[in-house]
Amino acid sequence: MLRDVCIECQKKKDMPKVSVIMPNFNHAPYLKERMDSILSQDYPDLDVILLDDASTDNSVSILNEYAKHPRVKTLVVNDTNSGNPFLQWQRGLQEATGEYVWIAESDDVGEPTLVSQLVAAIEREQAVLAFCHSQWIDSEGQTIPRSKDSRWNRDFSMEGNAFVRHFLLGYTTICNASGVLFRRAAAAHIDMTQVAAFRASGDRLFWIQMALQGRVAYVSRTLNRFRQHPLNVSGSAEHKGLNMVQDHAIYRLVSPSLALTPHEKRLICGYHWQAIHRPTVSAEGRQKALDAWRQEPQFGRWSYILYLIHRAKEKC
Repeated sequence: MLRDVCIECQKKKDMPKVSVIMPNFNHAPYLKERMDSILSQDYPDLDVILLDDASTDNSVSILNEYAKHPRVKTLVVNDTNSGNPFLQWQRGLQEATGEYVWIAESDDVGEPTLVSQLVAAIEREQAVLAFCHSQWIDSEGQTIPRSKDSRWNRDFSMEGNAFVRHFLLGYTTICNASGVLFRRAAAAHIDMTQVAAFRASGDRLFWIQMALQGRVAYVSRTLNRFRQHPLNVSGSAEHKGLNMVQDHAIYRLVSPSLALTPHEKRLICGYHWQAIHRPTVSAEGRQKALDAWRQEPQFGRWSYILYLIHRAKEKC
């Protein structure tokens, strides 16, 4: 019996505090910068799980070199492409043993203090997840200027239900997994098969289901650089209107349990009216998205005007 207890203690001792999951598909040009930013984290208690979804470029040869690093726990290379990033998230979570998880997308870049600052925030606030401000960059690593409301200039935390109502059903303020740290125990309560069914918007559903389990903490410092380039899944999905159709399905799935007010529903619909009418959305994609969202009685041009008034007040 004593021997069994000692073995269990050793297992816990061997488990890292943070498991880093890095899923990759054809991001060879960015892998060295990405891996260096992961391995240079100043937080000592972490290990790295490398996943490759049957890349056709030289990603695997690069990852094989990094797999030799003592911080790298394993490298899993798929024989065939899964065609779904959230199936890779699921595989990574199966491999993870840390108390916290960081999904570090393979084309992004993290500051050396990202993990340590997010661990501090999640523990200080007793949160289920913590996320930081992300700076968008282009394929060459150059900054893409974007406006930032004053409310995002300070750290804060709030109950997950309120966070979902205000920040995850309209514009998704958690725009990039690379800027988030979350509790692995909470992820165990999420149906990843259901998340993977929303290939274009599964991350929205994942963060919603995560946030509804506790508090959410925000760190205002820019610790993550979120890369935008032609290979992004999100860009293609937006052009086809697919993410907006799936956003509506997710809204229908989760809104009944949130008891949203009519005003909140109008603001959410107003944001999506604006998103659907972006010039980057194709005519066919726009029509598909409109057909979905017009099922909501609050959806329309008036909801968009209300949303604009609301956003203007927030910026004051």
